[in-house]
Amino acid sequence: MECLRWAGKGINIKYEIRDNRNGYKAGALKEGMKHPYVNECDYVAIFDADFQPEPDFLWRSVPFLVHNPQLALVQARWKFVNADECMMTRMQEMSLDYHFTVEQEVGSSTYAFFGFNGTAGVWRIAALNEAGGWKDRTTVEDMDLAVRASLKGWKFLYLGDLKVTI
Repeated sequence: MECLRWAGKGINIKYEIRDNRNGYKAGALKEGMKHPYVNECDYVAIFDADFQPEPDFLWRSVPFLVHNPQLALVQARWKFVNADECMMTRMQEMSLDYHFTVEQEVGSSTYAFFGFNGTAGVWRIAALNEAGGWKDRTTVEDMDLAVRASLKGWKFLYLGDLKVTI
């Protein structure tokens, strides 16, 4: 198991499994934030199981949060590993390229609102908590949290050159 390998190297990493599916993804995120060790953390990185961040992902994303206390979220771009092999995936990538280039890039550069994509991002835990945490009342927990954090005055940053492969 990958987490055990890293823990054996002295890295503070945890692998958690919950015994139910209540609240689906939002429920899992909410449950994860209840662990006592979270109190020792300032940030949480979120990746869906099929996302593959580069080894330097945290080195390239967390400093923005450290040096800008108004930032709640650093959002990375998605990059499909097989976009050149499958027409359907290529079409999906083209659609997401528009989303990232226009909505995310413009929103970020003007400090206007843009939504969290649910994965490939790092949240400031204080902002997450101030906004009320993960709510499992909806299946769009990512947008729900982003709206609530934005209404509290938190800012978001999109890094178009930081790509996470899916």
